[in-house]
Amino acid sequence: MRGRARATIVRALAAGLYKSGAVGGLSRFSDYAALGGPGGLSYRRYPAFPILVYHRVDDNRDPFFPSVPTEVFERQMRFVARTYRVLILEELVERMRSGGLPRNALAITFDDGYRDVLTHVAPILTKYRAPASVFLATGFIGTAEVPWFDRLAMAFKLTKATFIATPWGETMSLASDGDRVRGLQRTLDALKRLQDEELRRTVDGLLESLGVTEQRNFKGLMLGWDDVHALMGLGFAIGAHTVNHPILSRVSLERVRSEIEGSRAMIESACGHRPRAFAYPNGQSGDYTAAVVRLVREAGFTCAVSARFGINTRRTSPWELRRGQPWEHDVPTFALKLAWYRMAL
Repeated sequence: MRGRARATIVRALAAGLYKSGAVGGLSRFSDYAALGGPGGLSYRRYPAFPILVYHRVDDNRDPFFPSVPTEVFERQMRFVARTYRVLILEELVERMRSGGLPRNALAITFDDGYRDVLTHVAPILTKYRAPASVFLATGFIGTAEVPWFDRLAMAFKLTKATFIATPWGETMSLASDGDRVRGLQRTLDALKRLQDEELRRTVDGLLESLGVTEQRNFKGLMLGWDDVHALMGLGFAIGAHTVNHPILSRVSLERVRSEIEGSRAMIESACGHRPRAFAYPNGQSGDYTAAVVRLVREAGFTCAVSARFGINTRRTSPWELRRGQPWEHDVPTFALKLAWYRMAL
């Protein structure tokens, strides 16, 4: 069956189940994960919880800066709040350790520290009484600086160049918006495989080639510390996401330690308490190592989240929690897939 036809069938099925209320029942049925015993011959079911991860929520509909539209996010949260028991990640981990994980639990998280968490997300989560954790790349909070991938995205968006010759030997057309969006994605994928120092040099060279090196277009993109305090007052938990957002497997262990401890110290100084949760930048399996996990634990964090897809049970390491979600703007399909992932994973 072709992909488009399959998607149409799934969407129609999801709409029917959602309208009938069956998706909620399916979600409750999927509350427990079946874990195989020795040799896979026996199974026991354990409480399991997913962690949703978001970055940006806004109404810009800008393909260079992908985000979840506000209306879509509100519909997702309306469903989540009435179907799941939404708790702060750190609390879920504590309950998982004590054996008191509640049924149908779910956590919501946001990475990097974009200001739309305050302007677009917070009113919605407050409306539905759904708490969340925000992981800050602290070097950008309260400054005019932004992560390298945002600078590169803006350069691809604004460039007057019609093509670019990449350092890895590819010549990419930039003649149309579609070309530039595709070129940006290929460039991001290539850069994330580089060691951090080489990545920074390559980014600087690409910005020069694209003719867009200034950062004046990013005013107000990231949270300030007053914004962080406002989020805390609304019940958000604040976690650490390094200082400068390097991929931690691409830097020295000395740098890893300074990024982990530096972000923890900046949050503790600005917010008056030490963060308990940490998020690995990029967060795929090759983006952090056992040594990185050890340094996170030694820094006093009680849990850490990756971007590896899956759900979490008492067998999941608290320092390698899995996150993800169905990236569906159609809420019935989002709801059905979220229930299905809980059963299948």
